[in-house]
Amino acid sequence: MSAYGFNSAIVLAGRIVIGFGHICNVMAAQIYASEISSPELRGILATIPSIFNLSGVLLSYVMGSFLGWRDMTLVGLAFPIAYLFMWFQPESPVWLLQNGHNTKAQESLQRLRGRKIEISDEYLRIKENCDKEAEKPKFHIREIFKKLFYKPVLLCIFMMFFQMFGGYGPIIFHSVEILTEVNSPLRGENASIILAAVMVAVAIMAAFIMDKAGRKVLLSISGFFLIAALCALGAFFYIKEFQGESAVASITWLPVASLFVYYGAYSLGYYEVPFILLGETFPVRYRDVMGSIGYFANSLFVFLSVKTYADLKHRVGYYGAYWFYAAVLLCGIIFVWIFMPETKGKTLEEIEMKMTRKKGQKTVASDAESGYGLIDGKEKQVVVAKL
Repeated sequence: MSAYGFNSAIVLAGRIVIGFGHICNVMAAQIYASEISSPELRGILATIPSIFNLSGVLLSYVMGSFLGWRDMTLVGLAFPIAYLFMWFQPESPVWLLQNGHNTKAQESLQRLRGRKIEISDEYLRIKENCDKEAEKPKFHIREIFKKLFYKPVLLCIFMMFFQMFGGYGPIIFHSVEILTEVNSPLRGENASIILAAVMVAVAIMAAFIMDKAGRKVLLSISGFFLIAALCALGAFFYIKEFQGESAVASITWLPVASLFVYYGAYSLGYYEVPFILLGETFPVRYRDVMGSIGYFANSLFVFLSVKTYADLKHRVGYYGAYWFYAAVLLCGIIFVWIFMPETKGKTLEEIEMKMTRKKGQKTVASDAESGYGLIDGKEKQVVVAKL
C-alpha cells in the first residue's frame, strides 16, 4: 500500500497498517523477552528489542541516502519474513501456564534454560504465581483503582512522559535543522547516519552493564548527561540570539558535541529502561492491558512533544525549549529515586510483590512445596504457624 499507493489516502492507510503491526510487534517482543529470561540476564535480553529498533532507524537512514521512499518500503518487505522463525522458538512459559499448558510450559522453560539445568524450583515459583492469578475473577474496570493495577501503570506513564518530553522526538527529528542553524559542516544524511550509529553503539554497551549497574543508576547517569547536553545547546542559542553570530563563532563545535552527547546519553538509559519496565513491573494478570496502555502513552507523548516543539520554540526560542526539556529530565531523575523500584536481579514475582507492599512492610511469599520463601527479596527458609 505504501510502495504502490497512487494517492495519498492509500499511502496513509498503509502507514496506519504499518503502525498497527509495529506496535503489536514491539509490545509482544518486550513482554516476551522479560518472561523468558532469568533475573540475572533479563536486563541484557530485554534491551535487545531496543537495540534492533535503533538498528532499524540507522538502516533506514543509510538506505534513505541513496533510495527513494517507495523503494525503501519495498526493501522493508523482506524483514517481516524473519517473523516466520518465531514458529521455531519456545513459547513463553508464563503464557503457557496461563492457558493451562503445564507440560508444554515445563518443556519450554527447560529448553530456554538448557537441558542440563535444574528448573523445578523456578517452574514451581512461576506456576504458583500463575495459579494465584487464575483463581481471581476476570478483569473488571473497577480493578483500575487497585494498587496492583494503578501503581505500575502510573509509574510507566510518568516514565514515558519523562522519556519523550526530555526532548527525544524534537531533537531526533530536527537534528539536521539544528546543525544547519549553527552552520556546522556536519549536515544532511551524513549527520543522521553518524548520530544514529552513536545511539546503536551506546545501546549495545548499555545492554552489557544493565544488570550490573541497575536501572536507577543508568537512568540517573543518562539523565545527567542529557541535562548537560541540553543546557549547553540552550546556552549556545541564548548567546547567539542576544550577543550575535560573532559571539559564538569560536564555539560552533558546542552544539555538535552536545548532539553527540545527547544521542549517546539517551541510548544509555532513557531509551531502553522505560520499555524494560513494561515487561518487568506489570503483573501477569494485567500484563496485556497494561502493555497497551504503556505503548499508547508512549505514542501519545511522542506526538505531543513533536507537535508542541514548533510552538515552544516560537514562544521561548531554541534556548527556552531545550532548557524546558532539561528541567523535565531533572524532575525525572528525582522521580526515579523516589518512586521507581530497582528491578535488577529480581524475579518477576518479587517485583510484583514489591510494587504492592506497603511502606515498611516485609515481603513474604511462601512456597509450600519447597519450604522456602522470599523475605525482603532474598530466599530464606520460612516456618508458617497456623493458629
